[in-house]
Amino acid sequence: MNKRVLKTVSFIFFMSIVITGCSNSLEDQNNALKKEINEIKNVNAGLENTIKDLGSKLEEQEENNKGSVSTFESKTNIYPIFTANIDTYEKEVGGYVYIPKSIELKQKLIILANALSEGYFNNLPIEVVKIEDINNKKIAVINLNETKENQGIKEQIKLTGTSWVANYFQGSTGGKLTTVKLIETMLQREHTEQGIDGVRFLYNNGVCDFQHIPDLKNVNYLK
Repeated sequence: MNKRVLKTVSFIFFMSIVITGCSNSLEDQNNALKKEINEIKNVNAGLENTIKDLGSKLEEQEENNKGSVSTFESKTNIYPIFTANIDTYEKEVGGYVYIPKSIELKQKLIILANALSEGYFNNLPIEVVKIEDINNKKIAVINLNETKENQGIKEQIKLTGTSWVANYFQGSTGGKLTTVKLIETMLQREHTEQGIDGVRFLYNNGVCDFQHIPDLKNVNYLK
């Protein structure tokens, strides 16, 4: 066979192998890319379904929350905790407390007393002793106790820490502010479900008789 013809045939054979190899390689790459694209599509479809599920659950949760808030509001009353204006001594709302409608009257007063103590009297004990009936009116009796460390101490100079006598019964301004906070918060004059007709205060289970808080020893009526 002519050498030139042989070289030509050999070249053509070589090129067919190269072209076939390249074709196979491109086909493999295309197949790999298609597979990868399909996998990405599947992942995206899964993510879209997850997002839809999360959106549905979020909407459902929001509806449930609305229902919970509505239920909570229907079963509770909001009561203001009163402070007083330092210049005019007029009562002012200092905060609010939620109280279930279903609880008994004394427990409601205990919640008010605790909120008042924590908010304005440095957690000094405010005890709801009883609700007595006077002339067909419900009168709450509230005892202002000193802390355990100050029990039985008669001299003010010997009192330690925060005390009713040293911190809240002293001075005309301080006494007036204390009086307004206690009476107005416990009476809840504007509340339609206040529950009591009047309130009076004791000090260490005795008469609450101090110069700057004269109104506390008397019965303060709703009207």
